[in-house]
Amino acid sequence: MKRIGIDAGGSLIKIAYEERGRLRLKTFPAKQTHEVISWLKLTAPEAALQVTGGRAEQIKADNQSISIFKEFTCVIEGTKYLLSEEKKLPDTDYLLVNIGTGTSFFHKQKRLSGTGVGGGLFTGLGAIIAGTSDYHSLVDLASKGDRTCSDLMVSDIYQSSYSPVEASLTAANFGKDQLDQSVSAEDQLAALTQLIGETIVLLSSLTANSLATKEIVMIGGALTGNPLLKQVIGSFESMFDYNLTFLEKGGHAGAVGALYYDE
Repeated sequence: MKRIGIDAGGSLIKIAYEERGRLRLKTFPAKQTHEVISWLKLTAPEAALQVTGGRAEQIKADNQSISIFKEFTCVIEGTKYLLSEEKKLPDTDYLLVNIGTGTSFFHKQKRLSGTGVGGGLFTGLGAIIAGTSDYHSLVDLASKGDRTCSDLMVSDIYQSSYSPVEASLTAANFGKDQLDQSVSAEDQLAALTQLIGETIVLLSSLTANSLATKEIVMIGGALTGNPLLKQVIGSFESMFDYNLTFLEKGGHAGAVGALYYDE
């Protein structure tokens, strides 16, 4: 390995490198910075480290020879590379939505806006609900839950009359009586995933509409290994009339951008 791209984010440290001509990816929890440094020293002590992300300086403290690049640029350029590699959406104007610890919205070379609703909210509230902040455990629990046990649905309100909107929509997130002991941690985590997905969908659709584009590309660590969140986001595609593209390696877009960064 001649060089390694690293995206040191708020929740995860993502790594991208080439080995025998193929792109390889690794992920560490952000709290395992020392383990990352140990892996780098053991695996590729001579490799040039190209780092981005909010925790980049923490890695620099252990290795002064690294280069640090702008996070947003790396995310945008890494997405372009992956779109080409995965043969999706070539040369098309699109809104880029990066769902990480929080969520950011990009268009072309500019970050437009962002929200604190993302993976950090999921693990933070998840720890309160389920007593663990382990992301994979929380995702697994959410996949087993029934969010309608926690969410107040439109169908719950219009039980015997015509509903003015789709009955399967959410009337109020976490709107049912939480004193009901039948509402499990799994149900509440499923509802939390729904809340996060709905919020991101609403903001994404409004932003895409303001840009006069129907193409939305979704990336970010919060989508990695989280089919329920993808399902929630995808379920609104026809309702809001946009075209969704999920990148298989999108959780590592920043690291990939750092790896191939060319000043």
